[in-house]
Amino acid sequence: MIDSYYLGIDVGSGSVKVMLTSSAGEPLGVASSGYETSYPNPGYVEQNPDDWYDAACIAVREVVQTAQVSAYHIRGLGLSGTSHVPSMMDDNFQLLRPSILWSDIRSEAQVRRLTDEAGDLIEARTQNSINCTWSLAQLAWVRENEPEVFSRIRYVLFSKDYLAYRLTGERVADHSTAVSSLLVNADSLDWDNELLKLAGLSPDSVPTIHSPTTIVGGLTPSAASDMGLRVGTPVVSGMLDSAAELIGVGATDTSVAVIRLGTAGGVMALTSGPEWRNGCMVYPHPVQPLWYYQAGTNAATTSLQWVLRLLGMDGANAGYDAVDSMVGQVPAGAEELLFHPYLLGERAPYWSSRIRGGFSGVTINHGQPAFLRAVQEGVAYSLRDCAMLLNWDAVSDIRLCGGGAKSRAWCQIIADVLGLPVDQMDMPDASALGAALVAVAGCGEADLGQLAQASVKASSRIEPDLANHDTYNSCYRRYREIAGQYLRTFDEA
Repeated sequence: MIDSYYLGIDVGSGSVKVMLTSSAGEPLGVASSGYETSYPNPGYVEQNPDDWYDAACIAVREVVQTAQVSAYHIRGLGLSGTSHVPSMMDDNFQLLRPSILWSDIRSEAQVRRLTDEAGDLIEARTQNSINCTWSLAQLAWVRENEPEVFSRIRYVLFSKDYLAYRLTGERVADHSTAVSSLLVNADSLDWDNELLKLAGLSPDSVPTIHSPTTIVGGLTPSAASDMGLRVGTPVVSGMLDSAAELIGVGATDTSVAVIRLGTAGGVMALTSGPEWRNGCMVYPHPVQPLWYYQAGTNAATTSLQWVLRLLGMDGANAGYDAVDSMVGQVPAGAEELLFHPYLLGERAPYWSSRIRGGFSGVTINHGQPAFLRAVQEGVAYSLRDCAMLLNWDAVSDIRLCGGGAKSRAWCQIIADVLGLPVDQMDMPDASALGAALVAVAGCGEADLGQLAQASVKASSRIEPDLANHDTYNSCYRRYREIAGQYLRTFDEA
């Protein structure tokens, strides 16, 4: 019997990760390839979508060759990617400019204008509030500041759907990716003509929306050659990276909440249907009719990487084992040193592109271990801010995923800050796994929900230290007070 293999391709904030799995969803290998992010002006964050394609080709070739799997046994590819990222193309499907990322904050003026002019309409149609993260705001900025570019836009694809176009030649979207544009009606899960008008787009500018398990096409000869795969290999639409993470950790019912410790951080809780919730974003879950709320913090592992660079520790001593060892030298509360991780502004609960963070309570006695612990605790406080926005009544299981979840010390800190047990998942690349599982399901091998449940890997339950939780409750009160001062100082300036 010929073996069947599947690939999950996740387009992340700084790299593409590709996971190879069996038809049962068993991970067999993973590879990644990075690309540049440009910051042409303060608050501007851009990438070239063609770099995603190049990185995907490199990573696919690497994982297939390392696993010594025949390309003819790869039965399908699934996709996932960061949300809210528009790729703008002309009549000839050529990119007109780099894509604006979710963390870009240049569109403040457009957000204020759209809130004043159409805020109620946007919330009623989408169950979300507009801010700089959403594609609608980004497109409005291009329309007002780059009119020559905007006048040449013929097609717009969002998030990983540009990669799907490069692989298959088809313009398609899945429900969650389309919703991340803020141009979709939450009731119909289809493009909303009035919202498209706000963005200056026509209905034929945007792609057809399918379910995440839809096969959107096969690899073109050029894409197959670039990836070292067979022509016509099915490509399954996939979903947002956050939705893929939910699948990758088996979060398919409302009893499971997920905390992501990635480049950005986030807390996700499932719900039976979309309803506006202050400070949160809501997206359709890959397993319908579920939806999920997400409350996000902009700089999670980004904050740790930043402080490691400042401390000259971004070389051999930057691994989580070394960091955990240093963090363990300092008791809970980081010797009264506090860190607010607003390096890129902040999403939940403030939704402010102007707010800035920093260290407070610094004394001459604080050393490297205290600064490292303060950063991990600061991100945990920010995640607690996010969790406060969600309904936890039905939640009995909190699963931690993302690169930062490799840190046992950080996971313990999060459990202690929340005062709740958490599960440290043995699957840091949950988005890539979720993308592979959607490929398996899309190619008819299994039901996506059942596959997600069956593929959950062993996890480590971490119980909160109640003495530390009491310490963190006191620290968190000070954290919130100082956060309010930061907001008044910077956001209202």
